[in-house]
Amino acid sequence: MKSMMTGEDVREARAKLGRMWKPGGNALTAQELVRALGLSEDHGTDHVYNMEKGKSAVSGTIEMLLRIYLAGGVPPDDVAIFKEAPKRAR
Repeated sequence: MKSMMTGEDVREARAKLGRMWKPGGNALTAQELVRALGLSEDHGTDHVYNMEKGKSAVSGTIEMLLRIYLAGGVPPDDVAIFKEAPKRAR
C-alpha cells in the first residue's frame, strides 16, 4: 500500500499531537515525534524533517501510527516522549 500521507500531513500531525499531549499545547518537536514513533534517536529527526520536506516517503507503519495517535491512541507507558531539559548551571 502506497502512503497517502504527505509532508504537510506530518507537520499537521506534530501540531495536533502537541495540542493533545503537551501541557501548553505546543507542537511536538521532531525529537518528541521520533520517540513516539519508536525511530532511532540518532537519525530519526533527520527522517522526520525529510518526510516533512517531501524528500522521504512516509512509510505505511509511520502513517498508521500517526493515524492511531490522532484518533486518540497513545504510545505504550514505557515510551518516554518528553524528557526534562537539563538544569542550567547558575
